[in-house]
Amino acid sequence: MRHGEALVVAIKTRIDWRLGFCALALLIGLACIHTNSYTPEHRVVAFAKPKIGQLSYDVEVANLGGRISTAFGIQRVKAEEFSHWFIEASERQSISPDVLASLVLTESSFRKNVRSPVGAVGPAQVRPDYWAAFCGQDHLNDPEQNVYCGAQVLGHLLERCTGDLTCALGSYNVGPNARKGRAAARYVAKIDLHLERLEQQAL
Repeated sequence: MRHGEALVVAIKTRIDWRLGFCALALLIGLACIHTNSYTPEHRVVAFAKPKIGQLSYDVEVANLGGRISTAFGIQRVKAEEFSHWFIEASERQSISPDVLASLVLTESSFRKNVRSPVGAVGPAQVRPDYWAAFCGQDHLNDPEQNVYCGAQVLGHLLERCTGDLTCALGSYNVGPNARKGRAAARYVAKIDLHLERLEQQAL
């Protein structure tokens, strides 16, 4: 092999080696970038997941509020405000929010500060002398706490009635120790009617 040809081969070999080294370095660099870009910290910052639970809750509140507003003729803003309380109380007491909404409509027509001649107060018409201590708070003039207490009372009556909602609602109206006569039957019929109207909005 001539000297000139040998020199060309040597230069070409060196160039090929350098190109190979650069390509290898480039591949390692890309791998590092790929690895670093998928660390858990990076995912949290770049691809933060929405709060699905919160979204579902907001949708549930809006849905119930819309049905209450349409079925009962309640202003939408007020209906959604109460819907927050009904859903929270429903989760606490395992009672349908539709039942709680129908009870409040029957008791107070969603009026927050109403008081009955016998001393029952608020949206759920809770009697403080009977139930304030049972509910563990003395803020029954707060409509939110009033709804929670009313749901707690109804949950207690459901236990006493071994899960019979008609019995529990009748007891809510006339008292747990009173005979459930015609007044209680009319009261339950009203709630059933309101419940039917509300449930129709879900169809």
